[in-house]
Amino acid sequence: MVPGGFARQVQLESAIEKAKAKLGPEAVGLSYRLDADSTGEPSIFFRIILAESATTENTLAEVTGRIATTLFDEIRPYENWGLHPYFNFGLRPEQHARRER
Repeated sequence: MVPGGFARQVQLESAIEKAKAKLGPEAVGLSYRLDADSTGEPSIFFRIILAESATTENTLAEVTGRIATTLFDEIRPYENWGLHPYFNFGLRPEQHARRER
């Protein structure tokens, strides 16, 4: 049996685009890939690029939690698509280089 996320990728992409509009200015980029996780379960791996201002020590946990919750609630990856969600947050490479200086 093929999970809905793999079989109906166009509809999944549409749902992701709608959710993306609700993420707020802290999320400056969003990509994803469909693949099996380490246990072989069908999964969706989100990569969220954050604005540098969203990554301060005081705001990082709140921002990443809110973004993950929004994606989870809006897309409902497991319930609607049969996919286990994973979230990876980062900065743009140029932002990361500035922080290391």
